Amino acid sequence: MDDYSKHIAIIGGGISGLSLGCFLLSENIKCIIFERSSKIREGGAGISISPNAINLLDKINLKESLSNEGFFPEKINFLDEDDPITSIESRVCCISREKLVSILYKRFIELGGKVIFDHEYTSFDSDTKILNFKNNQSYKILHLAACDGIKSKIRNDFFDFAEPVYSGYSAWRCIGENPHKDAFLQLSANKHLVLYPITGSLSSFVGCIKTSTENNESWIAEGSIDELISDIGFMSDNHRDTVHSSKKFFRWGIYTRPLLKKYFAKNITLFGDAAHPIVPFLGQGGCLAIEDGFSFSKLLNDNKALEDAQKSYERVRKPRVKMITRLSKEQALHNHISNPLLRKTRNFLMSKTSIIDKQMDRIYKFNL
Repeated sequence: MDDYSKHIAIIGGGISGLSLGCFLLSENIKCIIFERSSKIREGGAGISISPNAINLLDKINLKESLSNEGFFPEKINFLDEDDPITSIESRVCCISREKLVSILYKRFIELGGKVIFDHEYTSFDSDTKILNFKNNQSYKILHLAACDGIKSKIRNDFFDFAEPVYSGYSAWRCIGENPHKDAFLQLSANKHLVLYPITGSLSSFVGCIKTSTENNESWIAEGSIDELISDIGFMSDNHRDTVHSSKKFFRWGIYTRPLLKKYFAKNITLFGDAAHPIVPFLGQGGCLAIEDGFSFSKLLNDNKALEDAQKSYERVRKPRVKMITRLSKEQALHNHISNPLLRKTRNFLMSKTSIIDKQMDRIYKFNL
């Protein structure tokens, strides 16, 4: 049995696990990542990284990589169907998930990190700190960091066994051509459509609809353009152009899990979607995972004792996660208003007040 008794073992080589690994190594804290796949990979969807996460990635010298591999839109344009509501200055970096994961993986290796592939978690003895995998390999570790997503087996084993719950929303995504330097958000009755550039010529499209039909949770379930159009209905010209130039279309149901009372147990800590999966209507899922990794690493370095770091991590993360979870749910309601009078009121507030910028300031402000 290999001995990693001085290492924090990270389960999962996605955004959550790789960012945690980078932050730990930057604090000279030993860690190792176990990934069930044979290589680091991520779906081709786009993701937006807002200043709260960009500033943290800058601390591990990744802001330039984000600029080189991603795209910073100039503005975000809000539409009611095809009618302009308002525009605001964009402060986010838009990038494909695949590129973001590749950037994080490269930095993790540069910092001296190691990923052990083809290791699917099966069990952990929190007393002996023996970690077991499906391939019959076992390792002695210092601490277990669960970065294994919304279907986290570690969460099921040690925290709660509640299955992910359908949120009432499903989504379509694709990547297609779009020459615009702006992002576009179309608000409609019971749906909203997001379009943002991830390179100089490609944009990511996501269409979210409110529906009682529980679509598969799979991130890689393919559909057809005809099915997308049937589900989505009216699209603004910009959204339509990207969709019709796309070659692959994916749909999935958006699921959540209840907020946990505890983010840690004996020798175990939860991160990202394993700790707090949220609906994606403020684009904060990946950003929260990055915040988690930074916070735990800094607190562990400051506190030295793992148990103290766990308690401090939970104390500082729970209020912020709770706030953004609530705001994300509220945003879905605002985006999908069907009552004409309420839509006019929403549009007036968006165009004539600073309500959008104030909300963004609240979300983007992160201090440990």
